[in-house]
Amino acid sequence: MKVLQIANFQDGVGGISVQVKSLKEKLCNDGVVCDIVSTKGPLSNRIKGIVCLLTKGKRYDVFHVHACSYRGFFPAVVGVFVGRLYKKRVILTYHGGGAESFFRQRRALVKFIMNKTSCNIVLSGFTGRIFDRYGFHYTIIPNILESSECFYRERSSVTPRFISIRSFAEAYNIGCTLRAFKIVQEKYPSAELILLGDGPLRVNLETFVNEKDIQNVSFVGQVPNSEIYQYLNKADIMVSASRFDNMPVSILEGFKAGLLVIASNVGGVPFILQDGKNGILFDSDDADMMAIKMIWAIEHPTEVAEMIVNARKSLEYYSWKEIKTKLIPIYSNG
Repeated sequence: MKVLQIANFQDGVGGISVQVKSLKEKLCNDGVVCDIVSTKGPLSNRIKGIVCLLTKGKRYDVFHVHACSYRGFFPAVVGVFVGRLYKKRVILTYHGGGAESFFRQRRALVKFIMNKTSCNIVLSGFTGRIFDRYGFHYTIIPNILESSECFYRERSSVTPRFISIRSFAEAYNIGCTLRAFKIVQEKYPSAELILLGDGPLRVNLETFVNEKDIQNVSFVGQVPNSEIYQYLNKADIMVSASRFDNMPVSILEGFKAGLLVIASNVGGVPFILQDGKNGILFDSDDADMMAIKMIWAIEHPTEVAEMIVNARKSLEYYSWKEIKTKLIPIYSNG
């Protein structure tokens, strides 16, 4: 079997690219020929990607397209058209949390593409519900994340050391995280917050920290995915205040590293994180409630330790061993 992945791929960064690279490695290790065509970047890069797809595409049995909303839907358009041209089996995995608004605004385009695929994959029941509303066929297969002893650190106590690994964009609401952290720091002056990532709101966020005189906040910037666990090891609690989300791998990375995860109850997050069982949820954009949950976690180490153990156990669902039993038959069918 030969599988060609089509995505806005960039090596060394997070998000969809991590999943595309991981899937390629897993397939190749199992004897499946797999390659990647990237359609990411300016128009010249996208044209180059199309030419590459037209040139290489004939040699593959399956096109596996990875797409999300708006500009991220470009791989779906290209992959489906070329796939249909070459009469290939086209599998589309839909990533990202903005499906509802995108489908509503681009209903005709989305319907045309979704109905031309051999199979559509969504990452959780959250996006599955949206697909149901629009009448699109789908199957649920989550992102891949293997549990690993080398990244896991057992914590004998939980200290007020927090970390966020979300981009500095409106959707990820880092401002809410900072407001909550300021409240926490009033009770725990030594509390620390590490911010990994970058984005258009960085200057505004740094200005906010300075104006509010919030101490012990580290703006690390964007780091290679291979270095993320070095930073996770420095913290005990991961926080995520997203306004919407699909299936954030960052939460799973927190589980993998042995952190407690406190996240906003949006999108597909509650399909990953069950409140009080393997993590803690709070209402989106409620900094006061987020702070209460952060303080509670510091003061209830026994309950938190149990959640961390449960979180680690839940990673089995995202292992390649489980995922390939669903994915390989989809590649082979037809």
